[in-house]
Amino acid sequence: MINLVSDKSGLLLDKSFYSGKINAAFEAYGGKYDFCRFYRLDSGSLLMYNSSAVISGEGDSDELSGFIMMNSPRSVECPKALGESLSLSGYEKRRRTAFEMRITPDENGFPEEAVLMKMYDIVSRSFGEIPLDLWYADMSHRIRHGVSKAYMNGKYACACLDFIYDNRAYISQVAVLGEHRGKGFARLLLRQLGNALAPNVTHIRLWAYDDAADFYRHVGFAEIGEDNIYLKKEIL
Repeated sequence: MINLVSDKSGLLLDKSFYSGKINAAFEAYGGKYDFCRFYRLDSGSLLMYNSSAVISGEGDSDELSGFIMMNSPRSVECPKALGESLSLSGYEKRRRTAFEMRITPDENGFPEEAVLMKMYDIVSRSFGEIPLDLWYADMSHRIRHGVSKAYMNGKYACACLDFIYDNRAYISQVAVLGEHRGKGFARLLLRQLGNALAPNVTHIRLWAYDDAADFYRHVGFAEIGEDNIYLKKEIL
């Protein structure tokens, strides 16, 4: 069964990234918004946030497939085995690798807190056009509620601390303006981010598509797993 819940105690969360992402959304928004809905599964939880879905744990594959097709999110994140059991017409899967780096404080200093409009410029130019209103509203809301933080290294590199969960810091939106790539800005920012998070966090984790995986291997991240994110064909 897939049941809507409005209280965090109704969720079934484990120690996975997916549960961490669902937990972070609840910490930021709670269960009162129609655009951010939380559901309990037989052995897991599900988040529908705007046009994205995140599933943690396990559930009935046929029921989940029908639920996703009915809600038609633009993306679906879930454990690899569960994803492979779903039947999602109109979606294509894209492989991601999970990376982890143990934090070792060094002499590289600390990152700057990002000015969100400057960060948006880097992110949108690096990953393609992103709706400014949705991006800014979500980022600023999560930062205000202490869930996320945004960082920059000068004018050229940025990264987002999405959330901390089970003593791991999960980051995303690591980006460098094209003409400044290969000059060490991202590497330095990641080291500075580690300094900022120590000693309360022991590891940094992130997901990377195949075209970025070699960079993270090169700067000291270790592969710890993989999954597939499911994207509607119309946005590929």
